[in-house]
This record gives sequence, structure tokens and C-alpha cells, in this order.
Amino acid sequence: MKMDLKMLLALLLLCAPAAAQQATEADYKMMQQMMKSGNDYSQGQPQAWDARLKVVSGDVEVKAADSSDWHRIKGELPLEQGDVIKTSGDSVSEMYLDDKGAFSLGRNTELGLSSLDQENSSISLRLGTIVAKIKHFLDEKQRFEVRTPSAVCAVRGTEFAVEYSQLDKVSSVGVFDEGSVAVTPRLDSGKTGDEVTLDKNNEITINPAERRFHQEPLFRMGRFRGTILQMRRRLLALRRWRPRSAAKRAQLREAALKRLVRGQLRKRSSSRVSGGGTRRKARSLRPRSRRRRPVAGKRRRREER
Repeated sequence: MKMDLKMLLALLLLCAPAAAQQATEADYKMMQQMMKSGNDYSQGQPQAWDARLKVVSGDVEVKAADSSDWHRIKGELPLEQGDVIKTSGDSVSEMYLDDKGAFSLGRNTELGLSSLDQENSSISLRLGTIVAKIKHFLDEKQRFEVRTPSAVCAVRGTEFAVEYSQLDKVSSVGVFDEGSVAVTPRLDSGKTGDEVTLDKNNEITINPAERRFHQEPLFRMGRFRGTILQMRRRLLALRRWRPRSAAKRAQLREAALKRLVRGQLRKRSSSRVSGGGTRRKARSLRPRSRRRRPVAGKRRRREER
């Protein structure tokens, strides 16, 4: 019996290095796959879209979820869940979700990134317009919604535009040459109306004061067809997309926001200095009051005498 125990221990010691080597090789291969893909594979954590904002021209501001400050964005900025984006009346800007979606943000638009989870993504359109081209999702579990105060739009691989007016609280949704959008009205009473599946080349207008809604051929929302063509080309260009890990996105975002804060501080300080200089210059240019010289007056009196 003692000999059997000794032999068993010897076999375990001989097999342990080989098993450890196999485990190390398997771990190394898994790490290589993670590095090539550029994504995080943490167990139990949902994958988030690599969302990015690109400002082409004009003023576009972003407010983070944990901040009350608005930052004027220049160039490109990695986005995070909870961000709020606000465009001006002269801005041209776009947003991307990996290489799967291209969005054009209309002028005077405000939207919030409620959720960037790939399984359940949601954008809150508070004002303005978004026009988007989204690829067909491969995973049936993935959901994407655009919410306005008067409608919920469930999108799945389509070309669409959503517009919301704060003046009359009306939402307009249009689908172009492919896909469909399931639109659920949100009524003034707080309840939801019947879901309407919007087919391609159709549109619908949701007025919360009404109770019945039906789709019509694309007409009013057809003015965004040119923007849809741009988003088609943009999505083709995103084939060269290089994914970034969550850590890399956070690093780039922090560096970009720091540069923006420094630039804003420099502008404020330069404006103060230039403002003080103009005030001093204005004072120096004030006309001086001329005083009569008493000496000249005395000479004139003497000559008259």
C-alpha cells in the first residue's frame, strides 16, 4: 500500500509541469486573440459600443454624465454612456458606433446616450434630428432604440431619420430604402399606444394629443435622403475601422478633454488681457481739454493798448 502511494505521488509530480505548460500556452493564445480584436472580454460584463463623435465644423458641445460643465469639441472625441451632445445652428457633426452605424446630427440638436451596451442600446433625442445608416445586426439579442418624449423607435438594421420638435411635442420618423422601425407612441396620459411597424419608404408622425396613427408614403422626411446617401458612403469608409479597448478609449477621452479645458482657459485669459489693453488704449485716445494760456492773453492786451 505504501509503495502504491509513493508511485502515485511520483506520477503527479511528473504530470504537473506538463499540465502547467499547457495551461500557460492556452492563456497566451487567449491573450493574443484579445489583443488582436482590441476589445475587452470580461466575464459578466456586457460589451459596449466604441462610440465616437466627429465635429466637421461649427460649435458642438458635450456634457459628461458626472459633470455639469459643457465642453466645446474640436475634431474627434470618444463617447461614454451618459454623455449629452448639443449642436449649434451652424454645426456639421457625425457619430459612429464601431463600424456598424453612422449618424448625422442635425443642427440645433440635443441627444443623450442613455445606453451603449451592444445588447440594449438607447439614444434619447431631446430636440432636433438624427439621420442614420445602421448595418443589420448579426446577433438577434442586440437591440437599438431611439427615444423621444413622444415616441419609442426600435431600430434593426435600417436607414432612418427621427425628428422631434419641442414646440408642438411631435415626433416624425422616416424609413428609407431598407429595413423597418417599430414605433410606439407615448401619449400625454402617460400610457403607450399601439405599436406601428414602419416599412421602407414610409413615414409616420406622432402627436401625443392624438390616439390613432398610421404610416404614409415618404414625403416630409424625404428631405433627408441626401444625408442618407452621405451616411451610406460613410459606412463603407468605416470598413477601415480600428477598434479600441475600453482603457484606450478612456485614455484618449481624458487627454482630449484636458486639451479642451486648457484651450478654453487660454482664450479666457487672452480675452481679459486684450480687453484691458483696449480700455487703456481708449483712454489714451481721449481728446484732451485745451486750456487758455494766460501769458498769451496778457500779450494781446498789451498790444491793444
